[in-house]
Amino acid sequence: MTVVKRQFYKNHKSNGDEYMFHLARDTESGEVYVIRQADYVVDGGSEKSMTLYEFLAGGGNRQNALLQLIGSLVPEAAQQQH
Repeated sequence: MTVVKRQFYKNHKSNGDEYMFHLARDTESGEVYVIRQADYVVDGGSEKSMTLYEFLAGGGNRQNALLQLIGSLVPEAAQQQH
């Protein structure tokens, strides 16, 4: 399984912890999902995968960042179809 991913959000906590969110796609199955990668100062890190539906069900800056990334995939000068 090969996964390609693009980071769309990064958050630094005051205690030094860091959270990064990636839009990911499995190149074999075509499945698209979100990966949350957490780097904890004290005990290392963790990674969690979730569906787009699960991720977008919450509201906030992370979700808005993903929606902006998706919106940027369609250029402003794209032809309009009716």
